[in-house]
Amino acid sequence: MAARKILLAYNHASHDKKALSFVIEAFANREEVQVTLINVYAPLPRIDMASSPEMSKIRDRLAGLQAELEERESVLKSTREHLLQNGFREDQVDYVFKQREHSIPEEILEVAKKKHCDVLVLSGRESGRVSRMLSRSVHERILGSVSGITVCIAK
Repeated sequence: MAARKILLAYNHASHDKKALSFVIEAFANREEVQVTLINVYAPLPRIDMASSPEMSKIRDRLAGLQAELEERESVLKSTREHLLQNGFREDQVDYVFKQREHSIPEEILEVAKKKHCDVLVLSGRESGRVSRMLSRSVHERILGSVSGITVCIAK
């Protein structure tokens, strides 16, 4: 069988565990598989703290946002470790923690193309109305733009 390169969009939400479980069940312990986890995050605002004394009040909030990003990357590394503990070798799993420069679907598809992925795994929609609307938009935009890649939506 030809090598499979899988891109798993992972955003640390509870419903992402279903997609992770799917990847483990379907592809663990297979020699020809490579998995890349991807998490795309919004850029932190750039604020000149020296321009005004009032701006220094924002410093703590920005530090908190930076700590949150570091925690998200730490969770992504832990997710990678989870894959390693469940049937994947060290050289089969990597991750991309990327600041968003374009839309989320564009970022995901860009990494899929760059890594020559042939399978893209997305998680199902969340139950909240706004979350469903946003995830539907991401799914629809990916499905409308993708070519030559199998897209799995784990629900």
